[in-house]
Amino acid sequence: MTAGEERLGAVGGLFRYPVKSLCGEGLEAADLTAAGVSGDRQWAFWDVARKEISNAKRSPPLLQIAAQSLENGHALLRLPDGSSVHTGAPDCAHTVSGFLGREVKLYGLRPASEKAHFARERIAPEKREAQMREVLGLLADEPLPDFSKLPREALLHTTVPGTYFDAAPLHVILASELKRLQESLSDTVVNALRFRPNIVIDDRAAPHSSESLIGATLQMGTARIKLDYLTPRCSMTTHAQEGLAKAPQIMRRLVQDWKHDFGLYGGVIQEGCIRRGDPVSRAAAA
Repeated sequence: MTAGEERLGAVGGLFRYPVKSLCGEGLEAADLTAAGVSGDRQWAFWDVARKEISNAKRSPPLLQIAAQSLENGHALLRLPDGSSVHTGAPDCAHTVSGFLGREVKLYGLRPASEKAHFARERIAPEKREAQMREVLGLLADEPLPDFSKLPREALLHTTVPGTYFDAAPLHVILASELKRLQESLSDTVVNALRFRPNIVIDDRAAPHSSESLIGATLQMGTARIKLDYLTPRCSMTTHAQEGLAKAPQIMRRLVQDWKHDFGLYGGVIQEGCIRRGDPVSRAAAA
């Protein structure tokens, strides 16, 4: 750590999600590139009826499928019944369609110029708020979150064109905030996997807040990242997945005590490798 830097903690967890909205995999080390964690969100299913990229906000069973990266760039998918199929198999989309009960197609990452691929489903104006509340997991009397901080492209499309990211290449959460949330929900298992982070910073020895890290540049391993804005949460934090039961009470607590936000979105400003246990420091303000 150089002069002027502040030690925040250490890399407590690293995760990658080879297929959008499917369960991912824990990592001991990860290469960070301008596109985020290498191998992250390289595949996605596309909903034929809705004419948009599938996600677990609207198709929660996606979270019950686990994805593991393969060396050839494909991913192995494991279904709840123990069967498996890989993304290179001709019947992959058919298998997943049967599990979901709706037809989907499988796509590798498409270029940003294919705007139609990333477009949102067209919804009648009078139905938009109801659908938004369903996707966000909000009750009728709960306020909608502030989306003004998100990139315009993220608001206009299902994912940022050219990527399968909802808003940014990296998602970071703090272990101290996860601990606080768990303490407020003693009857619920609050696990980092509910929030689908790429990086968990273990700051429990000297707790911070996500708000205090907005705009911060962090050094970890040989990489540097910048945290840009808070992450608004949705119903995905509440859906069942392997080892975690459905928990709508999580959204009640996030709305009440966290104003919908939990964690931070950011990007890579210096490519490099990071490992679990690497020190994490915040660069001094310029």
